[in-house]
Amino acid sequence: MKYMGSKRAMLANGLGETLLRETAKCKRFADLFLGSAAVAWHVAETFGCVVIGADLQTFAVTLADAVVARDKPMAWQEIWEAWSADAKKMVVGSHFYCEAVVFDRVKWGAAPRRNVEAARDVCQHHQGPVTRAYGAHYFSPMQALVLDSLRATVPRELIHRKVALAALICAASQCAASPGHTAQPFQPTKGAARFLFEAWRRDVWEHTRSALKRICPKHARQVGSAIVQDAETFAKQLGPEDLAFVDPPYSGVHYSRFYHVLETVARGGCDEVSGVGRYPPPSERPKSDFSISTKSKQALERLLSILAERGVQTIVTFPREETSNGLSGSIVENVAEEYFKVSKQITNGRFSTLGGNLVHRKARIPAYEVILSLSPR
Repeated sequence: MKYMGSKRAMLANGLGETLLRETAKCKRFADLFLGSAAVAWHVAETFGCVVIGADLQTFAVTLADAVVARDKPMAWQEIWEAWSADAKKMVVGSHFYCEAVVFDRVKWGAAPRRNVEAARDVCQHHQGPVTRAYGAHYFSPMQALVLDSLRATVPRELIHRKVALAALICAASQCAASPGHTAQPFQPTKGAARFLFEAWRRDVWEHTRSALKRICPKHARQVGSAIVQDAETFAKQLGPEDLAFVDPPYSGVHYSRFYHVLETVARGGCDEVSGVGRYPPPSERPKSDFSISTKSKQALERLLSILAERGVQTIVTFPREETSNGLSGSIVENVAEEYFKVSKQITNGRFSTLGGNLVHRKARIPAYEVILSLSPR
């Protein structure tokens, strides 16, 4: 899935070796900022320690739980056949279905703004949370109806439900008509309309099926768990036999702004939305001191002091250059040295510019990441 600062590439470029070395010393691996769950999945599948994790956002915890919370593969075909059959019945039986079909046949390029505005007017009166909030914005009317129907019919059995929800979150991320993340959808303008309509043609059914097929064979070597919780509270539950992985936000904008669409899918609904980005109210958007430039350093100091006091071996990753939340690799290293013995390495990678359009700025740029291995004194 599309995720800002995902560590998937780094796992094959320095971080994987660090994890291999450090996990050999621990009984539990604790991911304090789950994000896309790439690291939690990797450790759960590869090493023998129990993986636990936390994040402020429900979608991140849902993604992690789909793999770390089970120790056996699953038969994706059985889950998909029953789930998709129920969802298709709901789609066809919806009073909105005929209107969605009509919009699917529209030649959007003829009068893009007029057609899109007509679709938005219809979608905002629909009962489905995705259709009402995001229909004809991030998703076509039909895509939104399918997402709502799949969300409403996710399997009831808990372990099946977890993998199904994770697959649906991945599909929503891959189909969203937005530049990189879901902060704002493409608009029906002369320059962006073609990107909007290309995204609207993506097959939600197929993306969900493919994601389910990828996720179901994955499983942890030992059953772990994930929870919606802030990093400080989570850190207070750790001890000397644990290894903490700290990959804090590097944006000066709260991550909930970029992933509110996925959060709605994970939760199954949201309150009234507003603005070009179709944001839910502030009360539904998790906030972190790490994304406030005047508070980020103090937040890091508090977190590392807790981990040091509890004797937790820790790995920290952060971009080397200064980021928009006021931190940098050198600042993070200096803070860490106040509490731990520090070993450092630098690896190269590519990071999101949060929706670069390849004209004014690139969508992804080369960057360097600092990996710190921290040993309690």
